[in-house]
Amino acid sequence: MIDCRALVFDMDGLIVDSEPLWFRVESDFARTRGGDFTAALAQTCVGRGMAHTLGVMRDQLGLAVDVERDADVIVDLFIERVGELELKTGFEELLLASQARGVPRAVGSSSARRLVEAVLAHFGVRARFDAVVTGDCVERPKPAPDIFLEAARRMGVAPSGCVVLEDSMSGARAGKAAGMSVIAVPESDPSPFAAVADAVVVDLHQARALLAFG
Repeated sequence: MIDCRALVFDMDGLIVDSEPLWFRVESDFARTRGGDFTAALAQTCVGRGMAHTLGVMRDQLGLAVDVERDADVIVDLFIERVGELELKTGFEELLLASQARGVPRAVGSSSARRLVEAVLAHFGVRARFDAVVTGDCVERPKPAPDIFLEAARRMGVAPSGCVVLEDSMSGARAGKAAGMSVIAVPESDPSPFAAVADAVVVDLHQARALLAFG
């Protein structure tokens, strides 16, 4: 069991099954600029924020991008399509279980705040989180620990008492760098996570079974 005084949820790929939609939106964007944003390139960007993704498009595809302007364009395109998203298996049950035990909950995402707020509002779960910390709230995105440390601060819980739920390696590394326990719920090859996370599970049902709420 993993002691848990507070939970920090990643959003993309953890709360919502969003990686397929991100790939469709980003590849469509790159195509309009004359580039081919492949699934392999997209995988290297998971969990690292929009500035990193646009940097890859610039450096690997030779696209002329303006990070601030084009990040807003991609976020707008994503928000227009939030109706295509679905919640991940076990999320609702884990949220209910943590609420019932009075465990503080935060979202810690590298995505833009307005995107995160739009997704949470779409599913009617925003009010069920005590804090929402996004990539534009801190100086450094994941894999730096800033997002998770700020989430702990806002919840009033020491990092050592927090459990991070993550689907990406950059997020798992950020959680460990913050001094938190990490449960990985990877959407791809789980084997690299064993060296970083405290536990690797197939879904949030298994994650919930590992948590000792205190």
